[in-house]
Amino acid sequence: DMVRLYGQQYESGGNNTQLGIPVVLDPPDLNRKVPRNTVEEVYAQIVNDLASAVDKLPESNGVRADKYAAEAVLARVYLQQGNYVSARDAADDVIENSGHSLMPTYNEVFDTDNNTNETIFSWIVTQQEGLNWQNVHFADEALGGRQGDINISQAYLDKFDSDLDERKHYNYIGTGTATGLILTSKFSHQFANTQPVRLAEMLLIRAECNFREGTSVGMDPLSEINALRARSSAPPLSSLTLEIILNERELELGFEGFVLHDYKRTKRDIGGLPYNDNKLIFPIPQSAIDRNPLLEQNPEY
Repeated sequence: DMVRLYGQQYESGGNNTQLGIPVVLDPPDLNRKVPRNTVEEVYAQIVNDLASAVDKLPESNGVRADKYAAEAVLARVYLQQGNYVSARDAADDVIENSGHSLMPTYNEVFDTDNNTNETIFSWIVTQQEGLNWQNVHFADEALGGRQGDINISQAYLDKFDSDLDERKHYNYIGTGTATGLILTSKFSHQFANTQPVRLAEMLLIRAECNFREGTSVGMDPLSEINALRARSSAPPLSSLTLEIILNERELELGFEGFVLHDYKRTKRDIGGLPYNDNKLIFPIPQSAIDRNPLLEQNPEY
């Protein structure tokens, strides 16, 4: 995520000479000074690394990342680049061949100590070791968090088209310092594993890319979206638009770290700012520049 947070959005069909982050392939040398690579160079290395991982990792790898975990992240990267055919095909392979499937209910995806069949990759958290940072920032103090740093707005709830949709009600009212705030129930379990990659994302990638390309690889987009909605008791849709698909991503994957990057790749305004506004990327820390003067600061910082 560093290139997405410190560099401007990858532009499909562009030369992408905007500054990204340094790509260092040699053993680290604390005294070595390196400049920032371009966004194009960073993405090329990411794709190369992930493709190599897909080729080398086994299909099953215990608690470690396997082939399909790498391929799922590769599908995500392709989508961010606007490479819809490659994103579709990578997501399709994960869906059809990884052995993962959607959990029967939305609650079963999150409210558990263990990985589920929907989990493609996770970070293990136990009462003895590990820290669920999502719980820290999203939950109230009574459930192991801080004070509900990130809460749900009415504008988000208004995006749901049906009160029957379980995802709309998958929240709770905070207590203590979070009293009155609407908080997501996704991260209310202090010792649940953190799931950065799950199968629902792959279904959404395949549906969006099929829609954009006018194809039905694996499943037609409308059936795909309706299958995902059915899991949450949302009524089926009779037709589909790109806007509906993107909204469905927001409803299904809300608070899991996707919305900012989805808005950037689809060139939508964010909080009244254009998607490529310099205020929407982080500054390079001054401490890093002090140690490595070749690092160029982002504009307007």
